[in-house]
Amino acid sequence: MKSILHDLLRKFMDEYAKELDDARATENFKRPFGALVRQDIANKLQERVDGNIYKVKGSVGAGRWTDVPWIAVFDKRITQSAQKGVYIVYLLNKDTKELFLTLNQGATDVAQGGAGEDGKLAFTGIATASNDKTTLSLKKKASEIRANLENNNQLEYGEISTGSKAYDAGCIFYKKYSINGLPDDEMLYQDLDRFVEMYRKYFEKYASDQETPAGNGTNASGESKMTDSEMVKFIKKYIESKGFVYDDGLVEDFYLCIKSKPFVILAGTSGTGKTKLVKLFAEAIGAEYKLVSVRPDWSDSSDLFGHTNLQGSFIPGAITDYVQTAINNPDKPFFLCLDEMNLARVEYYFSDYLSLIETRRWDKGHVITDLINLDGSAKDKYDDLYLPENLYFIGTVNMDETTYPFSKKVLDRANTIEFSEVDLIPSFDVETDEVLPTQTSNSFLATKYLTLISDINVNQEPFVAKVCTELQEINELLRKDNAHVGYRVRDEIVFYMLSNEETGLLKYEEAMDFEIMQKILPRIQGSTAGIKSLLIMLFQKFAGDYSAFSQDQVWMQMRNYLETKTSVYPRSAEKICYMMRRFEEDGFTSYWL
Repeated sequence: MKSILHDLLRKFMDEYAKELDDARATENFKRPFGALVRQDIANKLQERVDGNIYKVKGSVGAGRWTDVPWIAVFDKRITQSAQKGVYIVYLLNKDTKELFLTLNQGATDVAQGGAGEDGKLAFTGIATASNDKTTLSLKKKASEIRANLENNNQLEYGEISTGSKAYDAGCIFYKKYSINGLPDDEMLYQDLDRFVEMYRKYFEKYASDQETPAGNGTNASGESKMTDSEMVKFIKKYIESKGFVYDDGLVEDFYLCIKSKPFVILAGTSGTGKTKLVKLFAEAIGAEYKLVSVRPDWSDSSDLFGHTNLQGSFIPGAITDYVQTAINNPDKPFFLCLDEMNLARVEYYFSDYLSLIETRRWDKGHVITDLINLDGSAKDKYDDLYLPENLYFIGTVNMDETTYPFSKKVLDRANTIEFSEVDLIPSFDVETDEVLPTQTSNSFLATKYLTLISDINVNQEPFVAKVCTELQEINELLRKDNAHVGYRVRDEIVFYMLSNEETGLLKYEEAMDFEIMQKILPRIQGSTAGIKSLLIMLFQKFAGDYSAFSQDQVWMQMRNYLETKTSVYPRSAEKICYMMRRFEEDGFTSYWL
């Protein structure tokens, strides 16, 4: 391993005292050496720790350079200020050229809470304390924290000498480096890992009932305290903090789709953020995430679930181990994103999944499926492999000349969310403040409904009847061109609508509009006169009771109506208008762009 960190720290230890003297003598505090601490060393340490949780910051002082420069590792759920909270910090004694890696305390909270009116501190870059009461309070708190943390790594503790009484008193654990005994990078990183592990223990022990500074509503166990609707709002905020903004209602729709059935297809123009939505959604809730790129030569389920080679050894498929891991961790959500899902024929390589998903049933309060059919040689490692209820399949697809269309068998088993709206003008005023991910159990995503008759209660029956009546009217129109749906589609739309009713994420009409777009319209395609007639009837249903269509440029009449009238289901009406235009201009139409 190259000694990059070693060399940076040695330069810091060896040259800081002279740089400080020169800076004060010339009153020039914007010296290049400051970048060594603020950027070079801080960036190398940041590479080692999880950026979603930890933030590394270096300082040589605020304005004037300090006698005790530092590089801190903050758990953003606890603090991002060196003046308060507990954090990991490297402290340099410029006179002895010794560097201390410590788990330490900011002195402000202690001074204000334990030292009384006379205990206010002066700060030079970071806290310094001369007040005896504050010093005693820091030592007492450090001792209490040590007593409550299991020190398996045998971290050192005791008196240290950094040049700052506050740091010396607040030190919980430490590791001292001399300039001539500074270890190599491997050992330096291992030492940091040991302190990060102790820091994690501190978080779990002491932050259990505190909300994090980012407002993600978690406690020390990582379990979210938010309601489902609050969680969805948080997820949107997290996604926006990463620089991605989706259409109104899309994140809510994605959540409801997952909750109603763990198979969702994201379709549309390449580069519109389909895969990113899955990744950021999973990140936001602390779920596991795996991206699998579909290959054009996949022809059967062995590419996903595995096969036995000619030597009789079982070769796992692209997702075999991931499924096993999900089974072993039932409380944690697992997202599996099949990228460019339709580069191969979905009905071929995905056939086992499409069959297994229909075998879902309740077993002791959990949803299980039939076992995945693996070759006998796989039994030694994969015993009773099935699709667990915490595993969510999301496929991203581009509909173009390089891909295969979907059969009704696939469309019936998934919600298909279309990504077609693209606004190339960036919104520079969007708030992008850092938002930390939270942690939630699988109950946030797990469905409550598998069968319509057995899984609803008497209080839900009027609402279900309302939804089914609306679907029946739409289905009668579809039946005229033999495009009607069956019980599976009905049930999944009802489950989606029930989940929305319980969470209040969308208005009734907005939720139904999404489901028409996702479960009904993708089935419609063709070039017959019956298709044109069906589109007109559906437009009248979705946009309003408008019947004055002539046979010439019907899509233009639809467009004019949409521009002047309010539709019951505006998304669906807009899509019908587009499909009619394709029919009249090309002689063929389908849902896909």
